[in-house]
Amino acid sequence: MLVVSNIDLTTDSRVMNPATFLDSTVKEPILNVNNEYRYLKTGYYVSLHAEVLGNRVIPSCENIIDSSRIPILLLRAERAGIPTLPSLVTDSVKKIVSELGFPVVIFAVNPFIYDGYKTANNKSALYRAMKSLGMNYKFAVCAQPLQGEIFSIKTFFGKCQTNDLQTQNICKKVYEHFKIPMCKLHIQRTREKAYLCGLQPVGKDELSGQDLQMISKEVSLLSEQGEHFGV
Repeated sequence: MLVVSNIDLTTDSRVMNPATFLDSTVKEPILNVNNEYRYLKTGYYVSLHAEVLGNRVIPSCENIIDSSRIPILLLRAERAGIPTLPSLVTDSVKKIVSELGFPVVIFAVNPFIYDGYKTANNKSALYRAMKSLGMNYKFAVCAQPLQGEIFSIKTFFGKCQTNDLQTQNICKKVYEHFKIPMCKLHIQRTREKAYLCGLQPVGKDELSGQDLQMISKEVSLLSEQGEHFGV
């Protein structure tokens, strides 16, 4: 297994940088460790190149694209038994108000913008959120009811730094289903339950020394034990 990474890893595993890999014809399973997998970004091209070469790769291009589209992410997550809340894809403020009410949390659907999420407690805030995330109302947004506290958490190979067991379970299941080695999950926590709301890349400036150690450790373990690769 070859590790292709834009992260400075401290591991004995064989690691190649993305630029070198994209200019190669390597024929073996690829573990693509990147902080940014979105469409047309370096992480995406690494997986695409691996697939063009006929290599098995984690993550696959299909999982990269599906996980970066909030409505598809939530649909697949729900089918996989990962807790989610009802969602609505629309460009209509009226529809959101009538079907979900307030407060709501709004995510971008347009693949070329990802500004986290915005919450709205009234129509004025909702219009502002839809204008921002919908690129001046040109694109629909994905709205979800806001029933508790929403927060973001970094997760690496399905592991995260929290004592909340339900959040730990969501991180684990998202990795098992989508195989995204590193990302940031948006979780909504009510008194009774935790729900997956969204996923986005982790900025390099968000990676602490402890995060890099955790990523390197997981890469080393996978290299030693062998990862189950899906086509």
